[in-house]
Amino acid sequence: MTVNIEDFEDFEGFDDEALLSFLKHEWQINNGRKIEVIGEIKRFSGKNDRPFIVLKNVQSLDGEHLEYPVLGLDDKETLAQRGLYVSGYLARKDDINLMLDKFNKAIVKATLELASPTERDKHDNPLLLETKYKSFRLIERIDNDDVALDDEGNVLIEKTIYNQVYQLSKMKLEPAILAEINAEKDRMSRDLKENHEQKKIEIEASVFKLEESVSSLSAEEVSVKNSLKIIEDKVINTEKKLKEQGENSLALNKAIEESKAKKSELIQELQSIKEQLDKDKENHMKMLEKLNAFVKTQADTLMGLEFIDENVYNQIIMKPQIDNHRDSLLSFLDDFKGDYKAATSHIQAYLYGKDIMYPRHILENYFALLQTNDLIVLAGESGSGKTNLVKSFADAVGGVSKIIPVKPNWTSSEDLLGYYNPLEKKYLSTPFLEALLEASQNPDIPYFICLDEMNLARVEYYFADFLSLLEERDGMPEIHLYADDESSHVLSEFKHVLEIVDEVKLKYKKGNIINFVELLKDEEINLELKRIFGFSDKDSLIKYHSDLRRMISGVINIPSSIVFPKNVRIVGAINIDETTHYLSPKILDRAHIMKFDSPLLFDWAQIEAEINTEQDASKAIKFDAHEFGTRNKYPKFNVKNEFCLTLAGLTKSFFTPMGVEVGLRTIRQGLNYQEKLSLFSDDPDLFMNNFFIQKILPKLTFDGSKMLGDTELKDLLLQLQAQLYPHIIKNKVNSSKGIDVVEEFEMLVSKAKINDWIVNYWA
Repeated sequence: MTVNIEDFEDFEGFDDEALLSFLKHEWQINNGRKIEVIGEIKRFSGKNDRPFIVLKNVQSLDGEHLEYPVLGLDDKETLAQRGLYVSGYLARKDDINLMLDKFNKAIVKATLELASPTERDKHDNPLLLETKYKSFRLIERIDNDDVALDDEGNVLIEKTIYNQVYQLSKMKLEPAILAEINAEKDRMSRDLKENHEQKKIEIEASVFKLEESVSSLSAEEVSVKNSLKIIEDKVINTEKKLKEQGENSLALNKAIEESKAKKSELIQELQSIKEQLDKDKENHMKMLEKLNAFVKTQADTLMGLEFIDENVYNQIIMKPQIDNHRDSLLSFLDDFKGDYKAATSHIQAYLYGKDIMYPRHILENYFALLQTNDLIVLAGESGSGKTNLVKSFADAVGGVSKIIPVKPNWTSSEDLLGYYNPLEKKYLSTPFLEALLEASQNPDIPYFICLDEMNLARVEYYFADFLSLLEERDGMPEIHLYADDESSHVLSEFKHVLEIVDEVKLKYKKGNIINFVELLKDEEINLELKRIFGFSDKDSLIKYHSDLRRMISGVINIPSSIVFPKNVRIVGAINIDETTHYLSPKILDRAHIMKFDSPLLFDWAQIEAEINTEQDASKAIKFDAHEFGTRNKYPKFNVKNEFCLTLAGLTKSFFTPMGVEVGLRTIRQGLNYQEKLSLFSDDPDLFMNNFFIQKILPKLTFDGSKMLGDTELKDLLLQLQAQLYPHIIKNKVNSSKGIDVVEEFEMLVSKAKINDWIVNYWA
């Protein structure tokens, strides 16, 4: 499946393993194996005469020349022309270097891997490969016993030359190279023969001289003859091996031809499958067109009878909504290459241009939390910028924000989602539900729904059921609003009304009347409809029509159940004061609490110094909903993971004795958050710092004067403080990266001392 470089954006979501699988598929390499190749390495001199090597003439183990399966790459980027850079090379004395010293080239077997993301971006090649020097293996070697020696131990056939010939003979060679090697073999054979004949003459002369001058040295004569026999045997063995190499080369060529034939068969089979898929697609498109035409005909009828309005009509025929505003925004993939850190820097500059100032660490942490798909609670003083963060961030990413004020009298999920009124046969909706429905109609646009002043009412009363839905990670949760039977009754009644209207029009041969007003004006049809419906003179067809229209609109606009939209993120904003309720342990266990300091405490000079973007700062960025992460399962608890081990140990020693609930859910949420935060920072101290502020400190609410055996709980708190730094947090977080948990813990302990050791992070 060779693709154009312009179309390669379809692969942007692929990780390295998926990209390697794509290459293996194209090169017909078993997906479970490494990408192993044969090639010729050459040594070059770089800057300051520093040596580096390149792997050229790259071929698969089957002898196929390998090229990147991407059309449109510059010629200099192809494997054949450019070769592959070899990393990890330092001048060293090994067999490969000895061969490079003598010939400046060698034939090796190597393992390929993807180059670093930086190099791939630099060369605009998402499939850029490289190899490491340590993966090199000379294709073949011979032992010293296989080298022809004379009686003085001199090498008749050089080992390095022999290896070079042996290696090259095993590969599929170009005619020019093959001719060169054959010439080299002929030269070696001639040299060997001449050397052998010369040595033989010299030995025979020596033997003759010895026989004439010293007849008593017959034993030495036998020894010389034996040596000559050994040399002759080694020459014969060498010639035999050269012959075998030629036979192996023929077998290799035959295997290559068979592989090519198999490849051709597979390509034909693939083409046949593609043609069948295209044919099936064409048939399905025709069926879909017929279905759409039928639906439109029925919708036109309903529209003419005024049973539905234009909005409902557009929903029925699935008329696409055009969002011209988002088309004018910067592209996250094209303009920022999918770099979340660079995009967040631009968001900060964009907001700064609108006189909205947030430190970079707040925006990065908020962005990371949004990608977890968990409930986010923004906690801080009134006026600290919590709600404004939701609205301004949504604007900066081309999304939609919905601010839902929470009322103090909310006591159940009906206050959040509404309820069905059986008397009116209509669902009474809420702004929160309407925001969910709007988001479901615009699945590509990110929606941020903020429950403002979330803790004016008890969150566990009105939000607990919904929070349980958000916990589902095996798929998108479904929200049940009312019984399916209610909508079935309304639709059944509506169906009967339409059938009656059609029968009456047919009876009086007035099928051309399609407008409801015209039906009412026609006296015969009007009287017949009243008779069939059992209406008296006081009953009104207009009122019945209005009621039916309202019920139909309710069923279509608000179905009995909806799937929670993938493009929605739920954010809560809370103030901590005497007029609000504390969040219950159930809420704290399932949410991330992001603390906000007063804007007056911001370092304005630091924020101005952070402003940096290479794009037009007056433009927002268009993010698609899937670029805010997907609702995947939480990472598993790993007994070998340092974070898991640390939290498990702290839970056993401190959290459980203090009555603070920290379970597997909290740890797995932490692992998920760590993965998302890594898009912005890989600092382990920053992650642990933020995790403690967002998941641990908000849970620290207990009476420190209580005893646990012979120990007061306050002593455990102080021991935990001593563990926190420098054992858990090895380096404190400075103000440019976030709120320092060490300082927050010190403040918690100071407040507890003043309040008779009543520990409460929010007090």
